[in-house]
Amino acid sequence: MRHDAAAPSVLILGAGINGACVARELALNGVGVVIVDRHDIATGATAKSSRLIHGGLRYLEYGDIGLVRESLNERARLLRLAPQFVRPLRLHIPVGRRTGGLIQAAFRFVKLNRIAASFPFSAGRGLWAVRIGLWMYDRLAASDATQRYAVNRVGATNSPAVDPEQYRWLCSYSDAQILAPERFVVALLADAQQAARDRGVRCDVLTRHAAVMENGEVRVAPLDEDDGEAEMLRPATIVNATGASGDRTLSELGAKSGRLFGGTKGSHVITHHRGLREALGEDGVYAETADGRLVFVLPFGEGVLIGTTDVRVETNPLQVAASRQEIEYLLEMVNAVFQGVAVGPHDVTAHYCGVRPLPYVSTGKTGAIPRGHSIVSGRAASIPIDTLVGGKLTTCREFGEVAADRILRRLGIPRTANTRDRVIPGGTDYPANEDLLQERLRSVATRAGWSVGQAAAVWELIGTRLDEIADSFATGPSESIPGTQIPQSFVDWSIRHEGPRTLEDLIERRLMLAWNCNLSPRTIRSLASCLIETGHLQKADVESEVTRTLRRLEQHYGRRLRDAENR
Repeated sequence: MRHDAAAPSVLILGAGINGACVARELALNGVGVVIVDRHDIATGATAKSSRLIHGGLRYLEYGDIGLVRESLNERARLLRLAPQFVRPLRLHIPVGRRTGGLIQAAFRFVKLNRIAASFPFSAGRGLWAVRIGLWMYDRLAASDATQRYAVNRVGATNSPAVDPEQYRWLCSYSDAQILAPERFVVALLADAQQAARDRGVRCDVLTRHAAVMENGEVRVAPLDEDDGEAEMLRPATIVNATGASGDRTLSELGAKSGRLFGGTKGSHVITHHRGLREALGEDGVYAETADGRLVFVLPFGEGVLIGTTDVRVETNPLQVAASRQEIEYLLEMVNAVFQGVAVGPHDVTAHYCGVRPLPYVSTGKTGAIPRGHSIVSGRAASIPIDTLVGGKLTTCREFGEVAADRILRRLGIPRTANTRDRVIPGGTDYPANEDLLQERLRSVATRAGWSVGQAAAVWELIGTRLDEIADSFATGPSESIPGTQIPQSFVDWSIRHEGPRTLEDLIERRLMLAWNCNLSPRTIRSLASCLIETGHLQKADVESEVTRTLRRLEQHYGRRLRDAENR
């Protein structure tokens, strides 16, 4: 064990989206940081979201105008600064009658949720209520150039094929989608580390490490003793960005606090049902369930993403899984909206579940729990600690900015830079159209010695950063990982530069393969070979690591994998 005299100014606990954004803001302003996570980056709610960058249309019903305005501003910013990850998406709300839902929405808007709940809601939201909401949504997004809302009859050209016997109109509006928030976090952390290098300060990301208070200092140690030495730190302040585990983190640090978090469980289903994918098209649907909850049905590559549920939960946030009841609930909604597609449990490719880091509210409907963000300050021993409560994927940058401003004031350091116009790595000079994109892919494929398909697979993960590193792969053709078009040479690069330590890290958060229909034990063993070659896995441990990975994929994602030749 050693004591580091050059201790960081800020210790950030949690390497999810909020921790990454705070680190980026601080590093950009010359403040050294150490980011510590007991697991990998983006293992919590970041990776278990609905993968939308949206203003939160339904929050208007609860009068959260400030949150909606902030979200819409950040949506426009991310569309501009992170085009490699965030892309426009048109959404459609199917409506079956003109009236309905106005009285309930009015009471919720003025925070009279109990009165609103006393009204029967079997009729659902009517056309007038939805149009009023969309009109407000567009007004709040005045700075956004995306297409405004419209109302069309069901059956219109290029619109989702919802049940015409149940619905008469499709109310359409614009939001955005992010298919790989995990890769977004990888890029944010890379940018934070680059900013720190430019300013001569520290920015370390220590995954699979624990932080424990010892005699007024923080002992940061790897969970596996073979992974290095412990380090004693005395940070000027601590950021608790561990999401729904935030109360547990405070308790472990000995920080006194009342209960801050009351997370709710959100489950999602992924299916490659051909009939549903064809009925949906390239847009999304935002439809109402029988109990009044709004659920998304979204294009997800060649598949469809359906979610989410909203159930109070008290268990370990990283141990939750989608229940059979939740999966049936989501499929029932889809089959009601898209009559005749008949999606069954056997059509589910994968499922996943996460816990939202919401503020603790003891009673009431989960939908009424505030979705904004807040910071609760306290102390761990004599060290100030700021706990980040709530927050959305869409507003992560803004939340990071607010948290960093509080820390900079505490440290007496003036802000000299911000991220409001800072492009996310991989988004610089992004091609403006498909033709330009294909031209770039052909160019980088030639330089890297890959096929165009291989270049496209990597481009999906890192965007224009591929231009920067393409020449480093020009040592001859590279075989693809079985079941994918990802070159083995890129996997080796990712292991060396992006910090994955296990097969789980690679599959779920670096290569985005957890949903891949062609993922098999052969794929996993090929990735294990890459970890062996880079010294991250011993040959003697391969079978146990593969078995553990297969078990995790089954328990948390519903994936029961077999080798392709046995299918």
